[in-house]
Amino acid sequence: MRGRRRTLILMTSLLVVLGILLSAQAQTQTLVDKVKELKLKNGMRFLVVERHEAPVVFGSVVYNVGSANEWPNVTGISHLLEHMMFKGTKLIGTTNYKKEIPYIKKTDEIGDETIALRREMGEWRFKIFEDFSKNIIAQFTDAENERVASNKYEQNKLIVEKIRAMKSLPDSISSVPYLLEDQGVNYLDKYLKYKMDWGELARLLDEERKYIVNNEIWETYTNNGAKMLNAFTSNDFTFYFAYLPANRLELWMDIESDRMNAPVFREFWSERDVVMEERRLGENDPDEVLSESFFSAAFSASPYKWPVVGWMSVLQTIDRKELAAYHKKFYAPNNAVAIIVGDVDFATVAKMAKRYFGAISAQTPPEPIKTREPEQSGERRLVVEHTANPKLMIGFHKPVFPHPDAAKFAVLEEVLAGGRSSRLYKSIFEEKELTAREPRVYDGPGQRYDNLMVIEAEPRDPHTLEEVENAIYEELDKLKTEPITDRELQRVKNQIDAMQIRQLGSNMGIVFQLAMGELFFGNYKNIFTYYDRVKQVTKQDIMDIAKKYLVEKNRTVAYRVKKEEAKEAQGGEEGLNSEDIDQQAFRDYMMSLPQDERLRIGQKLMSLKSESEAQKYMMELIKKAEAEGYHIMKKKSEESKEAK
Repeated sequence: MRGRRRTLILMTSLLVVLGILLSAQAQTQTLVDKVKELKLKNGMRFLVVERHEAPVVFGSVVYNVGSANEWPNVTGISHLLEHMMFKGTKLIGTTNYKKEIPYIKKTDEIGDETIALRREMGEWRFKIFEDFSKNIIAQFTDAENERVASNKYEQNKLIVEKIRAMKSLPDSISSVPYLLEDQGVNYLDKYLKYKMDWGELARLLDEERKYIVNNEIWETYTNNGAKMLNAFTSNDFTFYFAYLPANRLELWMDIESDRMNAPVFREFWSERDVVMEERRLGENDPDEVLSESFFSAAFSASPYKWPVVGWMSVLQTIDRKELAAYHKKFYAPNNAVAIIVGDVDFATVAKMAKRYFGAISAQTPPEPIKTREPEQSGERRLVVEHTANPKLMIGFHKPVFPHPDAAKFAVLEEVLAGGRSSRLYKSIFEEKELTAREPRVYDGPGQRYDNLMVIEAEPRDPHTLEEVENAIYEELDKLKTEPITDRELQRVKNQIDAMQIRQLGSNMGIVFQLAMGELFFGNYKNIFTYYDRVKQVTKQDIMDIAKKYLVEKNRTVAYRVKKEEAKEAQGGEEGLNSEDIDQQAFRDYMMSLPQDERLRIGQKLMSLKSESEAQKYMMELIKKAEAEGYHIMKKKSEESKEAK
């Protein structure tokens, strides 16, 4: 009986696997036939897949622009633009757009003046003056704090009053050569003008808000049953999407065409501060600090060398005029593709598309990215100090589609880290117990231009970064001399097939598959060409690319080493450590707050005088966040408990 039951289980398992493989092949072949295409006269393309299983539709607009399309002095502008696209249009987000216009013009005038003043001062002076202001804020009396509250205008006005009333400036200011005055230029006056300008700008924004309807795009969508409304910016593209009832497709067309054609970047100067705060949060995330340094070192020419969020010094100088020019250049209909999947009729979609998007003017196509990363001629190594636990990143330069080796890397990466049967999992994590968790292997930071195969690993105490690094190289060297097994190869191909099936089993999955095909492979049909190439990869192919690419001169290695911070006296208790915080959850909480609240928190953090004050205030924020359902504090793993 037991033997017969075991045979039945084996047969069932085989049928499931065969079903997956046959289903993958069938779905791959039929999806291309199901995609219906429309191209408007202005160059905008629509890809439509009719699926009538449920009365819902997944709508998306993908713009062919990401951080890789940026250039020095504008890094981060793609991500900033994504934020601003939710501020509305002349019709959405306002009760009276005409009355907003004078405020927009005046805040732009003042905002541009603040950029010029800061540039004239120089960052070294500006930083000293800002620290001086923080000390003044920290010494506000209770009455003064009550007067100021979260009012930026009143706060800056009070700072300027106090500085002008000082009979003599403290030594920390007066003793710095060329700080206050140089060659007849009074830089303190410029700084005080800067503070008053920012106060006035904040006052005008508060007045403009009488006419602003906050989050009207979000609320209009959600009030009409939309879910999964979101957007994100990557190195390679910017993606806007929503899942909504099929009978609300025309609403989606109306909103998306309106903000493509005539967005209003209202509250630009305060929202720019919100994005800069997001940048600051990233600078406190140990993983982001490491990866940012790693990719900056690994790429010398490719635009993949800068982060999606951009550099802080650039964000501080972007103005609304620059953002509007960037939008006009890249958010044109001939630089976008709409992908619509769900309970729709193609003829109806085509009619709506022509009505809502057809009148939007095409723009001169952006120049393609011509810069390519040159061949690396020697290993690059870097060390990042942080209070977080040690971590290792290794990257090998590699090609992307349509290069024939791209599909081989898809298999190689799964062999190394594709689940519990993968080599790095079994050897380094499970058998040798060298790492705190299984190593990761992935392509990055983008997928459109030649990138890296990246390996990440975190040593398990008491093992070192060097031990883990050497163990990884041992596994990589085996690939060069010993063919992987038939079983490994088939397992990986089955996994890739199964992943594709899962993606093709939902409206959202199909949208993302088509979008990736369009953006990474030049045309959605090529994604299936790519999967066909994956199926043709051989054991010899894996050996060949291991020998060719996984070599010392082609790699970049980054160590994050733990830096012990001097602890302030805290009654013997250990302080809050950045690695104890789920940085993404904390960012999500911060982004859920109203803008005024985020700015108030930022001002408070800047005014804190010591690490102990910062620790105390952060704990207050974390408690509030967790009370609202955000899980900020990470639970310590059993391994870390044992290590202690």
